[in-house]
Amino acid sequence: MTKLITLTTLASLTLGTAAFADPAETSKVITHPSQGDKTVVEGATARLVRHDTGIFASFETKGLTPGHAHTIWFVVINEPAKCETPNACTSKDVLKRSDIVKSDVTGGAGVVVGEDGTASFTWHQSEGDIADGWFVDGLVEADHAEIHLVINDHGPLLEGREAAMLSTYREGCAEDTIPGPMPATARASGSEGPNTCRLLQVAIFPAPAQAS
Repeated sequence: MTKLITLTTLASLTLGTAAFADPAETSKVITHPSQGDKTVVEGATARLVRHDTGIFASFETKGLTPGHAHTIWFVVINEPAKCETPNACTSKDVLKRSDIVKSDVTGGAGVVVGEDGTASFTWHQSEGDIADGWFVDGLVEADHAEIHLVINDHGPLLEGREAAMLSTYREGCAEDTIPGPMPATARASGSEGPNTCRLLQVAIFPAPAQAS
């Protein structure tokens, strides 16, 4: 496994023990609905810690394609009760009903997967505006948001474009492999390329009041 340490990762380490005094939420990892029937990725897990001013997330997974660039995307639904199925939000809510559910998307921390097909991702998101978010809603209150963590496969590394493939949504991706509902901000996150890109895996964390 090859890991890329990003500035965001380093920032998360400065949270200190106070952040981890809050209880951690754990979620199973499942295949992304765009890949067909959803199945559990055995041996993979995702964790979330909500603290006073933000959220720390980690994602440990397997079954990825060796040599491919992968990025993690942090999806916020600030008003999950307004999703079409309340408190069980879908990509349709996030991408097509953002103005109603107050969703936002950010991320881009990437890894190049090693021969064993495993990867580790981390992300920290502070409350407030998200400068590079796909929408305009940011993370309003960490304790009230539904969070989805999504893994995107960018395909094999392209010479001279490695850094962008590990830090943007669509770097290297052929246009016809970008899902139709993706907003212009997502399509502008990186440059077109020859690769087939796929949303592969997701972990979902309901808002704490709704978690069972």
